Amino acid sequence: MIWLHTYLGIISGWLLFVIFVTGTLSYFTPEITYWMMPERQVIVSDGFDRNIVVDEASYTQTKTQTNTQTKTKGAQESQRFQIEQSLNYLQHHAKNASSWRIYLPTAREQHWYVQWREGKIRHTVSFNKDATLLGSTTDTKGGLFFRNFHYTLQLRGYGGRYIAGIAAMAMLLTLFSGIYTHRRFFKDFFTLRKGKISKWTSDLHALVGIVTLPFCLMICISAIMIYAIMYTPFSANMHFEQGERGVNKAIIPSLPPLTNSTSTAANSVKSSAAGASEYMLSKSIAYSAILTSLKAQWQEPHAIKRITVEAPGNENSRFIIERTKSLTVSNRADRLVYSSYTATPLEGYEDESAPATFRRIMYGLHQANFATTGLRWLLFGLGVLSCVLIASGLIIWVNQRRTNLSKGQKRIPLSLHIMEKGNIASIMGMAIATPVFLLANRLIPADTLNRANMEISAFFVAWLYCLVHVIFRPAKNAWFEQTLVAVVSFISLAVVGICMPFERIKGAVGTADITYLSFFLGFVLCGAVFSALAYWLRVRLSASSLSGATCNQDNLETKKE
Repeated sequence: MIWLHTYLGIISGWLLFVIFVTGTLSYFTPEITYWMMPERQVIVSDGFDRNIVVDEASYTQTKTQTNTQTKTKGAQESQRFQIEQSLNYLQHHAKNASSWRIYLPTAREQHWYVQWREGKIRHTVSFNKDATLLGSTTDTKGGLFFRNFHYTLQLRGYGGRYIAGIAAMAMLLTLFSGIYTHRRFFKDFFTLRKGKISKWTSDLHALVGIVTLPFCLMICISAIMIYAIMYTPFSANMHFEQGERGVNKAIIPSLPPLTNSTSTAANSVKSSAAGASEYMLSKSIAYSAILTSLKAQWQEPHAIKRITVEAPGNENSRFIIERTKSLTVSNRADRLVYSSYTATPLEGYEDESAPATFRRIMYGLHQANFATTGLRWLLFGLGVLSCVLIASGLIIWVNQRRTNLSKGQKRIPLSLHIMEKGNIASIMGMAIATPVFLLANRLIPADTLNRANMEISAFFVAWLYCLVHVIFRPAKNAWFEQTLVAVVSFISLAVVGICMPFERIKGAVGTADITYLSFFLGFVLCGAVFSALAYWLRVRLSASSLSGATCNQDNLETKKE
């Protein structure tokens, strides 16, 4: 078991570290995107959820009760205002579209935009909090880069998913073998020896492993179950003509396809007045449908995330209302379906099957969209500790092999040399490439073509630099020098975040935009942590140099005698 734990960790350690770092950052995907797109403004605040839909009387009462928490007009704070403005824009600019989608902002995702498709072309238009169009938006992947890289490894097709799945399976075996290796839980938990680095790193590894064990088990099991059909496609290919896609169609409920037949009510509407499309999507009917559905089926008003209008120019058009996913662990949103002409309820989605619900629960546990702010920070902290667990395990193996080398053995084995260099390139590479990616977001001009890909290229170029640097430098020097680069990167990121653009940070201070300002504190904290690490490495490097000089002096004196 000890052998299995050791070598499984060595083989998959670098990959697991990268996956866990990007996965930990993915807990704040909307927040990272918000920081990387400074043109966005706070539309929904934590103090007053402007997405709540209420009737006029309760809306007036709510406005009066929360007057100290809001600064904009009541009409602009309601979701009704956002829906009406979105429909108005789509009616005038997307008449020939095959479908419309309205995405409403939430407290985490401050993005209000509409989408429509004309043929194969998809159009997207974003709005500010006062319903004015955002003239230009930053071309960036934002936090989605970390989330996508977490399970695709930036590979096309399904190759990255297979590799990430194998890594998750290896992590599970490593955890189970680690339980056997450190089966004396209570003794290991309260043991932290000082002195030699090999001793306290081993104790730290055991301590962090015990603390993060439930979290790591949940993450690995849910990651495997999400793509269980893809990893074991044999049964799906045998029983379904389209394999995995056939299984998904069988277990995931969907709406019946739109028919060409038209209802009598729709025909009468069309013949009685010109411009039936305006009537079809009139503000009163659309909002009445939303309000009625919330009162009748959801019992109390809740935030709406998305509205989809299928075939907006046809009599059989459907109006689909989707609730936010932040209220359920299963990562499933409640949806209501109405006729766009009469606002009458239509046949909606069937109840999900047990396999589909189980997979959605795995999705929900893995992504934690249901988590409140405090719980999300707790999961983020456990993710950071999991990264420490993996990194400390890799370092322990190298230190133990160096200790076991015979005193007369001057040549380091190739395997140890590769592991030592690879540890630095993977651990410090992520510590440098991440702030460089964020720095590129601020430094690359906004009008640059293919700007989003340039940010991603900056990430990989910085990572490649770390690999090349460690090849030509001694390991101890490489640790120290790359830690210094990480310090400079995070401090530079904090400074650039204030200066570029200065109006954005000024506005964030004026409006108490905690989300935006917390990034500055995070960059400073990371810079301080790496500064302390650099100081500690510098002390060890100086002590090692002094010890080496003393040994050389003793050898010279011995030869003279």
